[in-house]
Amino acid sequence: MMHVDRRAFLGFSTLATAGLFSEGFLAPLLAQDTRGLALTPAVQTTAGRVRGVVRLGVNQFWGVPYGASTEGRNRFMPPAAHAPWTGVRDAFKVGNRSPQDPDGPISEVFALDRQEPMGEDCLNLNVFTPALGTGSRPVMVWLHGGGFSGGSGNWLLYEGTNLARKEDVVVVSVTHRLNLFGFLHLADVGAGEKWARSSNVGMLDVVPPPRDSSIGRLR
Repeated sequence: MMHVDRRAFLGFSTLATAGLFSEGFLAPLLAQDTRGLALTPAVQTTAGRVRGVVRLGVNQFWGVPYGASTEGRNRFMPPAAHAPWTGVRDAFKVGNRSPQDPDGPISEVFALDRQEPMGEDCLNLNVFTPALGTGSRPVMVWLHGGGFSGGSGNWLLYEGTNLARKEDVVVVSVTHRLNLFGFLHLADVGAGEKWARSSNVGMLDVVPPPRDSSIGRLR
């Protein structure tokens, strides 16, 4: 008889459950099916206007960039402001997750992982708000788990629609750099000033920017 440990059993069970629902309940969630949903008005951010969707009376904005791409010359560097865009940017889909182990999270939450594409252009956030305008509401910012090495703010269990709707709050889930892309220390490699600020950039991603920063975020 084949021995199956608890972790493997949970993994198999989760995969089986996901398979059962692949044509039903989970399919539109994983695929972010926006068919038939109303669109929000265009909303101004500090980098440009964005437009989201309305689900269950909550305005949803997905994959809104809050910083420039961290690939290429920005790799291992502190976050930089996103260049302003013209027109209205559609915020209907989640953005990239930070590069990480492709095997994903622990088995117990595998079915709640969207498995969205990975990429170094990963500084994005999702916003859920009951209303748009000049009124003030508490803002709850969620930084995902994963030991600074995996995960993303796009997991299904971090979807903030119900919390925003029931508690009349604004919910923001954030995706930032992880593992060596976010925490590799290069300041001592003898490359002069280039890498002087290379450490802990994954934490700098989520630190509020200076007041004069133009990093895009919903007002």
